Amino acid sequence: THGWLGVAALITGIGMVATDGGDKVEEGGSGDDDEEAPPLAIWIGPALICASAYAFYNIFIKKGSASINPILGGVILQFVAAIFGTILLGILSWYEGGLDYLNVDMTGFIWACCAGLAVGAAELLSFTVSGMGVPATQSIPIVIGGSVAFGAVLGLIMLGETLLLQGWLGVILLLCGIGVVATDPGEKVAGH
Repeated sequence: THGWLGVAALITGIGMVATDGGDKVEEGGSGDDDEEAPPLAIWIGPALICASAYAFYNIFIKKGSASINPILGGVILQFVAAIFGTILLGILSWYEGGLDYLNVDMTGFIWACCAGLAVGAAELLSFTVSGMGVPATQSIPIVIGGSVAFGAVLGLIMLGETLLLQGWLGVILLLCGIGVVATDPGEKVAGH
């Protein structure tokens, strides 16, 4: 049961980081705009839906990992995601009446490719970890919480974003939560 305390620490830490008032780089990465980020009430809904999609993503990887090679699993996952994205892009293009609404330059293209490489590596490693038999109740909170902690540090190093004391306390709480979850022996539910 101490694993649930770790999950609570992870959730609290994520909340502290997400609501920290430090300097952030706005969309586009320039950081020169005087625009402020939208209020939490505007973006929290889509962010929580995204979080639930990541949870399903990790559960589906866990369920399939014992039955597929990690590289093949990652390739299939990326192929399905590419088809899904292409269909959505087609629908949006039809709705918008063409492709004129797509804003893209070489910088955006390069960063999208870098993100693709990073998510590809994450998928392969996720299949590998899940295929080792690590319980989802341990691996998912560690991966998601760890990504928030790494994101805070990389945001500072690569984007020049800052966190205030609340945000860094949230990162510390995340790391403590990861430690608690990682050491929880847990137990399997019968029939799963």
